[in-house]
Amino acid sequence: MRVAFLGLGRMGVPMAAHVARAGHDLTVWNRSPGKAGPLVELGATEARSVASAVAGADVVVLMLFGPDAVRAVLPDVVAGAPGALVLDASTIGPDAAHEFARACHAGGLRYVDAPVAGTVAPATAGTLGVFLGGAPADVEQARALAVLWGDPDRVVHVGGVGSASALKLCVNQGLGVLAAGVGESLRLGRDLGLDRDLVLQVLSQSAYGWFLTQKRPMVESGDYSATTFSLDLMAKDLDLAVTSADSDLEVTRAALDHAKRALAAGHSGEDYAALTGHVADEGEAGSC
Repeated sequence: MRVAFLGLGRMGVPMAAHVARAGHDLTVWNRSPGKAGPLVELGATEARSVASAVAGADVVVLMLFGPDAVRAVLPDVVAGAPGALVLDASTIGPDAAHEFARACHAGGLRYVDAPVAGTVAPATAGTLGVFLGGAPADVEQARALAVLWGDPDRVVHVGGVGSASALKLCVNQGLGVLAAGVGESLRLGRDLGLDRDLVLQVLSQSAYGWFLTQKRPMVESGDYSATTFSLDLMAKDLDLAVTSADSDLEVTRAALDHAKRALAAGHSGEDYAALTGHVADEGEAGSC
């Protein structure tokens, strides 16, 4: 297939690399140039514009920051790739997925929302979870690419357009609440006079074990620079969850407020585990 891949962030580069290695005719574009080098070495072509990237494409893959980033490129995609399938791997929420599907259908394109579950390591290994939302025939075409970066057993057709994006919000909402919860457990331990290392050790053997297995070194050191999933993205996704729900997600809203304060305190660009550290230390003398 002729594939255009738009968005070469931490996840986009390894995902696009799988497309190139599979022998597809790959053209890539990123808003900030300079990230396509590894893909060009694999045979991809770097485009200078969205319009030139998508010209003649059978499939256009979007791996962008969020709904606004997709809105910025979608008019050029619709104008430049008639008949193409748009495979939107961005985390955008169900309302935006429906909006983008309408825009694509009006221009004669097809649309599948296809957000992924996982971070850089599984993206590189090709073992991500992938949620697919769209018409069955479109999903089957999308699956042929999704299995390149996803574990075939975890590539799931959730339902119609928007359903995959809805499920992805549930996943990331859980991660955000979990990260904030660990922080509050550490703060509670501090307030009750417990040794922080001991609390971390015991929490690692509790329901928080999955999270701390990955993030404990960051929490212990206070260094969140080895980002796999940024706090900025987490805050965006928590906000999408809060605004997408019909009911008041009070716990999620509290986690979002903590995430916003952590960003304001200087943790932009850092791993979302910075949310844990910020919540744990908030209110402590000298903390930010």
